[in-house]
Amino acid sequence: MLLTFLFFLLFLAAAYAWLYQKVSKHIPENYPNIQNRQQIDASKKTLVCFGDSNTHGNVSYNWVNDLSSELADYQVFNAGINSDLTYTLLRRINDIIACNPDFITLLIGTNDVNSTMHIKMEKRYQQLGRISKETSPNFEEFKKNYAEIIHQLKQKTKAKIAVMSLPVMGEDLAHEANIRADKYSNFIKELAEKEQLIYVPVREKQKEFLLKNPKPPKHTFEETYKLLNLSVIRYYILGNSWDEISRKHGFQLTPDNLHQNSIAGIMIRDLVKDAINMLN
Repeated sequence: MLLTFLFFLLFLAAAYAWLYQKVSKHIPENYPNIQNRQQIDASKKTLVCFGDSNTHGNVSYNWVNDLSSELADYQVFNAGINSDLTYTLLRRINDIIACNPDFITLLIGTNDVNSTMHIKMEKRYQQLGRISKETSPNFEEFKKNYAEIIHQLKQKTKAKIAVMSLPVMGEDLAHEANIRADKYSNFIKELAEKEQLIYVPVREKQKEFLLKNPKPPKHTFEETYKLLNLSVIRYYILGNSWDEISRKHGFQLTPDNLHQNSIAGIMIRDLVKDAINMLN
């Protein structure tokens, strides 16, 4: 009995370590690192999708892979990393610039908002190394960082840049998280107009869907961290799809308040595809 219990504990420890690596340390196979940049096909245009986990696609529906399969004329790089904020995008922006891209999509801000919702969330981003222990994210810092990202991309690349409003943060649109995400997204829209960028209305599309299909959420935004852990376990250990997890958690667009199921992810894919086709 004791031996069985010890084996069970070892299994749990190994599973936890594997999941931690999968979520916190993983990078996309087609991330624009040095090795992948050496494989750039000069006969194709280069598209870099820059952002956080909602671009990365390993704790969320992978709309970038979908897009890549539908854009035969583009070589698509996935530069999304889980838990990233505007701070971390600035640290790795040279990876994107080095691709000499023709087109860049930018989807960032969910974690910037989430880090302001509770001191525990701020501490988690610090523990993950996404921000320093001295950093306390806020709206003014977000605006400064976002504007600097755009400045560098415009100055150092020839790319056409598409910026996206934030996906919904939970399905209670009156919750403070969504109120803040509205504020951050309004800034992105204003900056897009000022800098003559392509604006992709992800948030508007998702809010429209929820307003047309009203359904009280089963879980609150305050349960996000628990739901995220359950989602990862259900996806990687139990083999559930993101859509199945969403249904089990009582949501329509998200498995855990922060990430995308196929309905939400396909909205993003189609909006980006329309923007690219419009330019072509």
